Amino acid sequence: MLAFSFALLALLSPQSQVPAQPPDIPSFTISVDQPVYSGQPIWVRVVDGPRANIRYPFHAVVGDIGCNRLEVTFNGVLLKPLPIQRGPTTMIGPACGSSAPQGSPSDRLPLHILYQLTSPGIYSVRWTIGLSFPSRDGTASAKPEPHSDWVTFQVVETTPEQHEAWIKNLLADPPSDDGHLAGDFLPSLLAAAPDPRALSTFVKYLYSDNPMVSGMAASALEEFPQSQVLSAVATALEKQGPSEQLAYFATYHKGWTNEDQVKIVHATIPYLQPGNSAVPSGKQPPPYAPTRTSAAIKLLRFIFYVPNHAWPGNPELQSYVDTQVLQAAPNIMAKANMNAVQELAEYLGSMSSSPRAHELLLQIAERSDNAATQARICLTWHPQSEDLSHLAAVLIAPGDADSLGTDRSSLPYSLVKAYGDNALPYLERAVASSPYVWVRVASAQQLVLHNRPIGFQFLLDQLVQDPWSANRAYKPQLIRWVRDNFRTNLPPDASDDLVTSFLRSRVAELSQQK
Repeated sequence: MLAFSFALLALLSPQSQVPAQPPDIPSFTISVDQPVYSGQPIWVRVVDGPRANIRYPFHAVVGDIGCNRLEVTFNGVLLKPLPIQRGPTTMIGPACGSSAPQGSPSDRLPLHILYQLTSPGIYSVRWTIGLSFPSRDGTASAKPEPHSDWVTFQVVETTPEQHEAWIKNLLADPPSDDGHLAGDFLPSLLAAAPDPRALSTFVKYLYSDNPMVSGMAASALEEFPQSQVLSAVATALEKQGPSEQLAYFATYHKGWTNEDQVKIVHATIPYLQPGNSAVPSGKQPPPYAPTRTSAAIKLLRFIFYVPNHAWPGNPELQSYVDTQVLQAAPNIMAKANMNAVQELAEYLGSMSSSPRAHELLLQIAERSDNAATQARICLTWHPQSEDLSHLAAVLIAPGDADSLGTDRSSLPYSLVKAYGDNALPYLERAVASSPYVWVRVASAQQLVLHNRPIGFQFLLDQLVQDPWSANRAYKPQLIRWVRDNFRTNLPPDASDDLVTSFLRSRVAELSQQK
């Protein structure tokens, strides 16, 4: 490994002259792992920098390097980085935050994923830490970004024998811990694309229990020919059944045929039974963990009830799957974990309304976990008048383990969406007597949107009277909510006093109209 220490430069375009180094910007040292061969991984390291513990991967996307930037030149010409391929479940969390599993190597980034460095020759790389964000007036931030000088390295052409030896050595000894799988092994293996051995390895890790590992594997598959990927995924589904990540991946990629759909569905149906869905490790997963049963329900729901146009229409197969889910439902509710029951509720709510599906949702809604929360929401997707009072009773029923009623607070919106004005008297009662503050807030917001005075009065009380301890932390959010929903009445930067004055005037106006 060759290391180079540099003073930091101000960020410049490739054609600009290099100015004098500002003295208040710290320097840092970077290095490129040596030797560097074409078609093999290239890692750039921070040896000593202005901030430590830069932990890749930042999200479950192989090309996502967080708030860092690597620039590369080849023979003096600035190269364009490859586009970052993002999946449907990969970009959760803050932009600059790292989701790397424990044990993932720190202070290094994979250059080979960001640039196609397949040609032998002389390259240079520069690392910038931090991203510029626009100011309120739309101009770029003037805050200086620490970055290294250009580090020169040579890429040597790999012989077929060297390349084969590297792939065999890498695949012969994969790490067992999630940190090195996500932060080293999988991104290094991507340099082997489109080798079919790499493809099958990435499909294998779609079954990882760690969402970062499975997500990195799914992201890496975007770099392989789609026809090969779909074939490998279909084979895995037939042989091993579904996984959470595999369900997402299989559903958000077009190209499936009716024959693929039939094979995958019939391979998935047995995993609706909890007894057939034991995890390979044999460990009992926690209630919220994905299982083969939850993945099976999710995949079947995605195939038939998510309008993503990935799968061909097949009404007969859909009817068959609906029947299989209804038959398996009692066993799922009795033996599967909460995650699987929650997935079941979503499936039952997505399918065409039927007395049996309605009955099962009512049973799930009587539970005291997140599956019950989902079932109540699903009942509002096919509203029946006799359900309204039953569902609304949840808003004021005591006994939730969460004293703030966070999960129940999603129900007021769903009730109004399903039942319209008929739900408003129940929300007024919730504002007045619910033991859960977030239920009261959510109910009041819906009442405000429907011009009910009790809603305005409740919001005003929260801003003026400080009746509950969490109020102070919530006040800015509440102020923003009022601004966002009354833009014709309030300027975007309305002060707290102006917002409370607006609420007072609206309460007075509505009182006079009675």
